[in-house]
Amino acid sequence: MRHTLRRELPGLLRVLAVAALALVSAAPSATADADLFTVANVPVDATAETAPTARDRAIAQGRRLAFQRLVARLVPAAQTRQVPEPTDAELQRMVLGFEVAGERSSAVRWIADLTVAFDPAAVRSRLRASGAPYAETRSLPVLVIPIYETGGEPVLWREPNPWRAAWSELPPPGGLVPVVVPYGDVADIRDLPPEQAAAGDAAALTKIAERYGARDAVIARARPRAGNAIELSVQRIGPSGTDRTLVETVTGAGDLDETRRLAPAVSRTVAMVEEAWKQDNLIRPGFESRITATVPIDSLKRWLTVRETLEGLSIVARYQVLHLMKREALIDVWVNGDAEQFRLALAQRDLELLPGDGDYILKQRGQPMPTPAASAPAPGLPVGGAPGGASGSSGPAYAPAPAYGTSDTVIIGPSTAPPVTVTQ
Repeated sequence: MRHTLRRELPGLLRVLAVAALALVSAAPSATADADLFTVANVPVDATAETAPTARDRAIAQGRRLAFQRLVARLVPAAQTRQVPEPTDAELQRMVLGFEVAGERSSAVRWIADLTVAFDPAAVRSRLRASGAPYAETRSLPVLVIPIYETGGEPVLWREPNPWRAAWSELPPPGGLVPVVVPYGDVADIRDLPPEQAAAGDAAALTKIAERYGARDAVIARARPRAGNAIELSVQRIGPSGTDRTLVETVTGAGDLDETRRLAPAVSRTVAMVEEAWKQDNLIRPGFESRITATVPIDSLKRWLTVRETLEGLSIVARYQVLHLMKREALIDVWVNGDAEQFRLALAQRDLELLPGDGDYILKQRGQPMPTPAASAPAPGLPVGGAPGGASGSSGPAYAPAPAYGTSDTVIIGPSTAPPVTVTQ
């Protein structure tokens, strides 16, 4: 690969050049979230002629149950049957290790709770071989807003609210969407009046969600119906949400306590949110698209953040730096999905993908949007421009991509080297 510098580079640009060269020439390390492929709290209970035999049998059962839970976590419910059950030998090869908690045993019985860590590459290989679509993008936390509608009046913060009480007893979900339940304290009452929650006021919902460290809010309405039925209406509102409202009716638990009776409705609501998120973030084996984006650069830290994020996203198959300038870089990213899926995945890492003038702008959340300069690029060269409607926005102006070899350009290309493949 040719690397030419037209003049002595100032400090930041020189460092950026080194960082870009490392990006193009070296394979990145896998930075996938290991917790995503770890399944905790797997109960096992086995009996055999001896305690060691019972232990081996229980661990084999735990590996299989953990694999089933992992498939349910990553694969949409309708496609889980596409993934064939592995043999015991195949399961052993997919497991990196396990931990034992709460161990109890007798001469013939072994009981414990297992935490099983799977090899991400082996699991991905099996899912891809099965042809089943799956999702790996973990959502930022969502704040659930539990509205209980009984007697024609929505109840949120006022007591009693058995629906909110049922949510407060929710065990930590182990899926792709972490759920946060509000306390219902004075600050909550101040930030989100019930009428604003019922109306889906995006500004008020964003304010309370961010106070809890979440990005989106999930409005979860429950309406009791005849015959112990509970009608659910679920909508996710925020940067990663959609306009869809999911509606379903479930049967409550046979319990006189209303909070415990609503527990199945809580579990079903979590499953609905998880399923909707998976459907929006599916990795479809064999489907790939290329996205060209301009990355505004005002510091080495921002550039390295983009690089580390691309290496850590499972939706990214490979990427390539086309050229690097003082104030921007132009990159090609190949993703196993489309631009909207890529946008959602970046949003969970505090990055934004915005429409540009022909390409996209990829920047950090809160970073000022650069404004396009009036100068035009050389004919035939790709342009990394800002959106046409960005005039008047704050941020430094930057020129469209100039010709290779000008005084403002570090040449990273035209390159004959293959794009960097992200090893997951």
